[in-house]
Amino acid sequence: MLSKLRPITKKYLERIASPLAKAGITPNQLTVIGLLITFASAYEFYLGNQIIAGLILIFGSFIDALDGSLARLTGRVTRFGGFLDSTLDRISDAAVLFGIALGELVDWRMAFLALIGSYMVSYTRCRAELAGSGTLAVGIAERGERLIIIMVTAILNIVWVGVYLVAVLAWITFIQRVIEAKKRLE
Repeated sequence: MLSKLRPITKKYLERIASPLAKAGITPNQLTVIGLLITFASAYEFYLGNQIIAGLILIFGSFIDALDGSLARLTGRVTRFGGFLDSTLDRISDAAVLFGIALGELVDWRMAFLALIGSYMVSYTRCRAELAGSGTLAVGIAERGERLIIIMVTAILNIVWVGVYLVAVLAWITFIQRVIEAKKRLE
């Protein structure tokens, strides 16, 4: 759902990315920096500092959102860059949920369900697109929505609620994508 806002936010993100381009920062470097910031968020979740973790996650997600804008702005859009970004996003998602579970902010089984559901949302899109479905950015809880849920509930000091929501919504999104892929691929 939030992916529909990308055209609106594109020019703002490129304005913010412009000084980074002038500083010589590459899109792939920004992708790795975003991951490292997310690791800091995961560590704060592990320590039980939900509000700090949520704020760090907001910052890390913002940095992660800039890498594509920086790539387009500098003419450095590459297939490897897209691959790296997508791959590190999966590590980031796992780190956050792992930190929440290790910090005993939610039962580990629920964090596991949220993680597998999140992975299946990404996997079904990737696999369907490879099979020829066209862009499969459908569903009620793409990555952006799931991150916002975790950020907001962390700041409210009830991240466990966010993990439950992410678990349920990720699996619903997975089902939505399977249904849409079936329509497109048959």
